[in-house]
Amino acid sequence: MIRKHLALAFVLVLGLAFLNVTALNAQSVMEGKITGTVTDDKGELLPGVSVEISGVSIMGKRATVTSGRGTFVFLNVPPGKITMTVSLAGFKTWVQENLILGAGSSLEVNPALQAGAIEEQITVLAASPIVDVKTSTVDSRLDSELLAKLPTSRDAFYDLALTTPGMFDVGSSGSWQPSPTAYGGSSMENVFLVNGVNTTNPRGAAFGSLVKVNYNAVEEVRVVALGSRAEYGSFSGAAIDVLTKSGSNKLHGNLAYYTELRGGFFKENYPVTQVGDPNVPLPAPDNWLFYLAGDKLAGRTLKNWEGNFTIGGPIIKDKIWFYGAFDYIRSASMPVNWDLQNTYLGRYADLKISAEPFAKARAWASYHYESNRGAGWSWGTQPGWDTTMTYGVGSKNNTLSAQFQWLPTGSTIVTAKYLGFWTDDQPFVPDDAPSNVGFINWWKWGPSYGVEGAFPYVEAQKSTRQTIQGDVSTYVEDFLGEHDIKFGVQYTKGRGNWMGGYFQNYANFTYPLGGWWGYYSGLGYAIWALQTQTWYNYGESNFGFDDGLLFYNRQEHLNPFLTVRTADSLGLFVDDQWSPTKRLTLNLGFRFDRMSTKYGEGKVFDYLTQPSDINDPNLGVIRTRAGTDNIFDFKTFSPRLGVTYQLTNDGKTVIRANYGRYYMPLAVEFLRRFGPDMPFVDRHWQVYGIPWAQVDLDDNGYVDSTGVSGVNELREAVRLIAPMLNSTANGMLYENITSDDYSWTLNVADNVKDTYTDQFSLNIERELMKDFSLSATYIYKHSANLFVNVPINTQTNEEWEYERITYDPNFGDLVDLYSIVLADYNGDGVANSTDIGYLGTINDFRVENMQSYNYTDGGPMIKPQRTYQALQLVLNKRYSARWQGLASVVYSWSSGTAQRTQRQNDNMMGPMLTDDTWMGSVNYTVNNMDGRLPFVPTWEMKASGSYSVPVVDMDLGLRFRFHTGRPLWRLEGYPARTQWGGPPDGIIATGGGRIVSSTEPYILPSLALFDLRVEKALNIKRYGSIHVVLDVFNIFNSANVTNADYSGLWGRIEGISDARRFRLSFMYQF
Repeated sequence: MIRKHLALAFVLVLGLAFLNVTALNAQSVMEGKITGTVTDDKGELLPGVSVEISGVSIMGKRATVTSGRGTFVFLNVPPGKITMTVSLAGFKTWVQENLILGAGSSLEVNPALQAGAIEEQITVLAASPIVDVKTSTVDSRLDSELLAKLPTSRDAFYDLALTTPGMFDVGSSGSWQPSPTAYGGSSMENVFLVNGVNTTNPRGAAFGSLVKVNYNAVEEVRVVALGSRAEYGSFSGAAIDVLTKSGSNKLHGNLAYYTELRGGFFKENYPVTQVGDPNVPLPAPDNWLFYLAGDKLAGRTLKNWEGNFTIGGPIIKDKIWFYGAFDYIRSASMPVNWDLQNTYLGRYADLKISAEPFAKARAWASYHYESNRGAGWSWGTQPGWDTTMTYGVGSKNNTLSAQFQWLPTGSTIVTAKYLGFWTDDQPFVPDDAPSNVGFINWWKWGPSYGVEGAFPYVEAQKSTRQTIQGDVSTYVEDFLGEHDIKFGVQYTKGRGNWMGGYFQNYANFTYPLGGWWGYYSGLGYAIWALQTQTWYNYGESNFGFDDGLLFYNRQEHLNPFLTVRTADSLGLFVDDQWSPTKRLTLNLGFRFDRMSTKYGEGKVFDYLTQPSDINDPNLGVIRTRAGTDNIFDFKTFSPRLGVTYQLTNDGKTVIRANYGRYYMPLAVEFLRRFGPDMPFVDRHWQVYGIPWAQVDLDDNGYVDSTGVSGVNELREAVRLIAPMLNSTANGMLYENITSDDYSWTLNVADNVKDTYTDQFSLNIERELMKDFSLSATYIYKHSANLFVNVPINTQTNEEWEYERITYDPNFGDLVDLYSIVLADYNGDGVANSTDIGYLGTINDFRVENMQSYNYTDGGPMIKPQRTYQALQLVLNKRYSARWQGLASVVYSWSSGTAQRTQRQNDNMMGPMLTDDTWMGSVNYTVNNMDGRLPFVPTWEMKASGSYSVPVVDMDLGLRFRFHTGRPLWRLEGYPARTQWGGPPDGIIATGGGRIVSSTEPYILPSLALFDLRVEKALNIKRYGSIHVVLDVFNIFNSANVTNADYSGLWGRIEGISDARRFRLSFMYQF
């Protein structure tokens, strides 16, 4: 009979593989397992014993009987507190309460029955085991009791992840990339899950979760980064797994209000200066860092409050239960270096129905809705960007998940799941935005600017992800020991749809003409060099560099468009938790994944008549855009192997080891946002001239492009173009209109393999006392097959031929730069400067697995890889005796290549990110193949927990986070030749323009943050309790440096930890 059920289940699971859907990046392990052996008080095995478990999370009761060997098992048990009742005629009934089971964990309970009447009851007072003797995964979990007492930002993903060991922040609080670094990995390697729904932004994990979570509805947060099971899919960082609460037979819930205190409670944690004041350096040895005069680095809260309501209970007792939640958030703040309010409105609603519709069946369905609206945002900060260059986004998310379980026998469960979410962004510019479009400079002559007009860019995600999973769990005890086997198939259909264009149908990209690396000094760009080494003249007046500074404005007119990018996969997995002996458990897991990305069919829309038309569902469609075949198509096989051994008979000391291969999840961000079959862009090449008297304001002979003189003269000169825009009568010197195809498809080599990480960890854990354990872990991670986008010659479809030119950086060691060999590329019979200009028309990039490079010609070749090693110590205290806590110390060391030349204030990695090509130039490898990895501190210490103060009935909660500073590398430009000239010793390159000066980094100062929570509860008999809470964040108002400029204004502090904040809350709990 069992074989029949298993055969049917296998056919069900296999059959799902042929559905017309595509697959999954990661799948949550939402439930745990309880096993044990029942004996009498003499140790004799007892078959036929009735074993029953009950609890709030189970909602009803579950029962089984022991086998002929006295063993029992409960599979797929929801996490939470559980009561176990064991009974057999002729023996006293055995009861143990407050057994605690976590998601993905195993709990072993071995009741010993005493002879007596079954009506007699023995309640066991032993503590629930805190050491998992079966699982080889080394994870971190925050249960509901701890979550309720910690001072947190109420962010269930990023903020809570940083509470756990090995998770490192990626910049200042509120970063646009809320995804941590997990044990040295990239923030693109993580995955975010809610109730089994993969809510990771399809654009890439670095952009966090597309779904927000009602914090008060969270039951448990689990961070899995070491030794995960095969059921967890393709990720090589951390799986941040959020499980929400369910209903029960008892009505329960809360009504809460939270507000941040303002006014005199706020105090800046940095020196307040005005533009023109002296810069303020940090004390030695960190005096290479400085506060730029006039910078505003502590955002000020104007309002921040939240209303929250949750309720759960029975619909039909012991049959159907519900849980609902609603959250309303309003905030307004003055952010860092930005004199325009950021406003936010968030509304979340949740409903979860759980049921046991008939015998041997369980089911639940969950729906989450959210409506968000934020405004006052921009892509830059002051003084580089004007506050007129602002936009906002309204977004709606719908998330649905459901599960059905069938129990053909007491030891077999067949499960089917549906998981999906849909998001719809609706961007906008303010109603009072300027009618003209601002002027943007992204890269030339210094820091970026966006001035004198309205924000142009449209970015709207229209993303979806839908997943189906079928799996079978079965428990077998008569085949060389006990086996808990789970196998299944997972499919997800993901769409990272992206709507782009310009609110006003065009954008201005405005750059100074001429100028190369050698023109620059500490004061700015030398006017004499521009005058003597360039020869541009325009207009009837023959305006040239003798007269003033020339700008070219690339004005681009483009239809709105929809780019469809897919990141799909198919996953097959099997996990076997095999216990050949009582003390030895082997965790054997294997999975196969097929992961692919491509462009789907997109759309081209009519020009907008007004900016708000971008959100018109009836916006006219001109045509459908063609898609592509698969661009990435990986077939991967991942072993997940672990072993657990109980060193002591009491099960309180366990040693674990695990090895696994983990592949980087594919992200649509690796595909550029434009894609194939784009609408043509009408490009207006315009030239404007600004007299020197209006440019060189301090008359020192230099154009200040960074603000070192107190005024950014380049940026102020650009403002003078606005009255002349598009009109020769008003001063435009020149205009030429061309049409260009914006279509672009990622070029991928045939033999490219997915980036992978081999991971090994060795752990020992000991229960020191009741509810208190200590564990020590050695961690080793090695990543290879790193992605790069290598410049190639489209005439040969091969990489360029290079020669090496020696260069002595100002701040680093002697290196040999890569310079393209000058040849007759344009076919005119002569190899000269015109061929240098022609390179841009025959240059492309191809994604390959990175090869070895050296820093000097003939020097040792350095193999591309990333290696991370760490020693970790964790103290885990479950709530009892009035206190609970989680504390950790991590000491780590690392080496390898990274994207140091492009992005040091975020930790994304991939061949194409935010339209930036890695590598834009082979010179990105110089001084960049080895050394410490970014975002990896040497030391990390964390502590969080709570204590219930007796007599006064008050709870104190705390969080402390310390780490030594992360490394920062100074970047430096190098001399380059162009078609217009350049230094004779300059190189010929395809792009890039800068190198890592030295392999030895600077180190940011250490970070230390301490948060405190004080809670007073007032109990109301029979009606619940009222809680008054004060949270204090960064209680010592520390100014921890998180970000600094690594190029233009070297050492300028750009981000610090948030200043001290106070939050007062009131909650009624029932």
